[in-house]
Amino acid sequence: MNSFKPVLHEHRMPTRTTLSMTASKSALKGGIQVVFDAWEELAVDAVNDEHDHRRETREHAVANVVLVHGLWVDGSNWALVARELIDRGLSVTVVQLPLSSLADDTAVVRRALAQQNGPTVLVGHSYGGAVISAASHGAAQVEALVYVAAVAIGPGETPNEVLQHYTLSEGLQATVTDANGYTIMDPQRFPDLFAGDIPRRQAEVLAVSQGPAASACLTQSVAEVGWRERPSWYVLCAHDRTVTPEAQQAIADRLGAKISISQASHAVTLSRPGDVVAAIEDAFASTHE
Repeated sequence: MNSFKPVLHEHRMPTRTTLSMTASKSALKGGIQVVFDAWEELAVDAVNDEHDHRRETREHAVANVVLVHGLWVDGSNWALVARELIDRGLSVTVVQLPLSSLADDTAVVRRALAQQNGPTVLVGHSYGGAVISAASHGAAQVEALVYVAAVAIGPGETPNEVLQHYTLSEGLQATVTDANGYTIMDPQRFPDLFAGDIPRRQAEVLAVSQGPAASACLTQSVAEVGWRERPSWYVLCAHDRTVTPEAQQAIADRLGAKISISQASHAVTLSRPGDVVAAIEDAFASTHE
């Protein structure tokens, strides 16, 4: 209770009353106390209701996460991360990129974002970081970006131009391009260079399941990017042989991202999915404190 007390005006008792003044005052005092007690209960209930409402608002304000894969894999790359997020009650969308051009891939993600029913955390792995950089611009529902061993482009930059600032990784030196300009990583080297910390048999299946990527994925640019408009998180993979840890550090620093370090290969979503989930949860919590 605060120090405020209502001013009570004393009323004259009717001349015909048989009650004593003392009894009347006692009854009045008792009645006032009942009113005070009732007010106090209502005030406490109102505060508790407000706290419950605010807590529920925080818990449910960001319920959507959109996951964007990178080159040479598909949406199944997110299987373990998506399962964990779904188990935690989040609405998850896993995008399937055509890998036909940066423009096409950006359009697919924007369509997915348009289907979200509220604030969203947008997550990109590897080349998917370039896609979410482009797709998040002007997307009001995107509240945070999470980059996972990812490339982030700036206005007018291509993914290739960003990567050329850093030592070319072993993985990117092991790419094979066909006559039509579509690229994969050498299947013989993929298990070691892309997915060195998952079971070898699983990595070999991924190697022969690669989706070829058109050269336009890496050579197109966009006029504006979304990471300038909202906070970013970055999962840096310390044992990555596809995008070097040094490149990842520089990219994350440029974003002004909150960095978490995973002792993982480039296939962190499969080898250490919990590290990715933790970054997404941190983005949720930080944007709704």
